Amino acid sequence: KALLENGVESLVIHFLHSYKNDIHEKQAERIARELWPNPFVTRGSALMSEYREYERGTTASINAAVQPVLDHYISSLRDSLQNEGYSRDLLVMQGNGGTVSSRIVSEDAVKTVMSGPASGVMAAAFTAGKSGFSNVLTYDMGGTSCDVGLIVGGIPQVSSELEIEYAMPVHVPMVDVHTIGAGGGSIAWVNDAGLLQVGPESAGAQPGPICYGRGGSKPTMTDANLVLGRLNPEKLLAVDHPVSLETVRENLMKEVGIPLGLKDAEETASAILRIANTNMAGALRLMSLARGHDPRDFVLFAFGGAGPLHASALAREMGIPKVLVPMRPGITNAVGCVASDVRHDYVRSINLPLQQVDMETIRNTFEDQVREGTELIQREGIDIEELIVVHDVDMQFQGQTHILSFTVEDSGVSRELLHSAFEKAYWNRFAVELPEIRPVLVNLHTAVIGRRKAVPLTSLMPLQTELKNSSECRKGTRSVWFEQGWQETPVYHREPLKPGSVIQGPALLE
Repeated sequence: KALLENGVESLVIHFLHSYKNDIHEKQAERIARELWPNPFVTRGSALMSEYREYERGTTASINAAVQPVLDHYISSLRDSLQNEGYSRDLLVMQGNGGTVSSRIVSEDAVKTVMSGPASGVMAAAFTAGKSGFSNVLTYDMGGTSCDVGLIVGGIPQVSSELEIEYAMPVHVPMVDVHTIGAGGGSIAWVNDAGLLQVGPESAGAQPGPICYGRGGSKPTMTDANLVLGRLNPEKLLAVDHPVSLETVRENLMKEVGIPLGLKDAEETASAILRIANTNMAGALRLMSLARGHDPRDFVLFAFGGAGPLHASALAREMGIPKVLVPMRPGITNAVGCVASDVRHDYVRSINLPLQQVDMETIRNTFEDQVREGTELIQREGIDIEELIVVHDVDMQFQGQTHILSFTVEDSGVSRELLHSAFEKAYWNRFAVELPEIRPVLVNLHTAVIGRRKAVPLTSLMPLQTELKNSSECRKGTRSVWFEQGWQETPVYHREPLKPGSVIQGPALLE
């Protein structure tokens, strides 16, 4: 009552050992709901039944903070759509790469965290899969940041350990995305040690890069690409007038070139892009090599408003043989929302040495999670074609702090199967065997996925009356700066290009 009198909107109930026994936490929830005037009551173990109380508490707190905001927004959106004659349900993207009905999304609002980057990875899995590629490194570069993801065997990798601002952990399943401050608006600057840095500060949309002509004076990656001829100064997106290259060049030299002793704007712009590409390549290495994957076995899927500009340089740096660029890279994330299935994830902590685990309890837990997910999808009332269940296990060797996740085929697992699967996964990741240390079963995960009707790629293509050969799509040439200097470079109109067209580089596709 005191909380309500002070204007508190949402409530968290979080007991220390509720992951093991939630009777008292459930009782407290029942009492609270009798007094609380709205549905915004979060019970920690219902959201995340894991043994780490700090992570469980912060996750529950974030859920409570997001809940009323998301509920009010979604309710308003649904009402507006209904007033316009839209009578079907609205699906909302989640961070785990699946969708959920708008009628229940605010119950577990924290699961929408990182849903934007997740939708991009799902779009990459969908599009690359249709193109015949199952191992994909995704790279989404927008105006302020670069998000890198990993798809193995056609399946986006999912993690339950994310830290947001102030190192606050959020432990719900999310598509594993690593983000760095490198986008088209990232500012290039010289630090006190005289070293060139790019990002994480961004010029944003206001004032934006220098070339926008809105008062920005700090050089950005967009300005660097423009100076080198990789962007068309006559038709720059977000600018409704021709760009003054001279102003951009002067500011590049003033802020970066002269302090570093560089001879001209081209050398300065090239240095900015080299630093930015090095930073982004580091993120790609973290998502591939650091996880035991050779990037040469993958294709690079480049999207986002600025992604394709740097894709070739990054592929060259990483030794990636192929680059995929979708037709509309700036709105690829929206494709992910359209193509994603309904998904609900569940977790239960065990945290016992494998030899002490009751395998019947493991099987019962998996079955309970499947039943709960199936009932929730039925409650949503969404049309699905197939129900898919994925079981994952978190394990570690005794004394370790990090966990390793791997998939098991079905709920009927045995102790021997878990032991051998963990040793195999550990070897694949670290190339180390530790037979003398006892394995520990930490968590059980189940994803219940409702497969929606597949979206044909043709429905996402622009209406095109006539496809053309590459020679017919050539628009002219533009002088572009490469490492060897300026080179007159052919420019092609991408949209009408026939499938299978081959263009000899260097070239620009716009």
